[in-house]
Amino acid sequence: MPPNLSDDVTQPPSQATGKSTEVEAEWTTYEATAYTAFCPEGCTGVTATGLDVSRTVKHRGRRIVAVDPRVVPLGSRLTIRTADGRTLEAIAEDTGGAIKGRKIDVLVSSERKARKFGRQQVSVKVLE
Repeated sequence: MPPNLSDDVTQPPSQATGKSTEVEAEWTTYEATAYTAFCPEGCTGVTATGLDVSRTVKHRGRRIVAVDPRVVPLGSRLTIRTADGRTLEAIAEDTGGAIKGRKIDVLVSSERKARKFGRQQVSVKVLE
């Protein structure tokens, strides 16, 4: 059964200018997992870009994700379509030791949600 991410699914933030900032983005398949801000050892609750995520999973209205910065630059906005068709608006604000190439790690609020999310193929569009 797909994870219940209803409180984790976001809508795109409104554009104050009304202009689209999408740049010739294409959908690409990535392997996705989920993570929390805390783990038994070595986790600080602070992302690679310095955001304190000990009390939030979003930044600027978008879900925080970990990426390989050689593939997706930190600070990039992304749209992620999960295996069950849900859409997440995300921002690349973190990295991870196992996040290499076309892998993405979605920040969630609990270990239960991370386990339920599991490992899945997702479609990703890097907007900017």
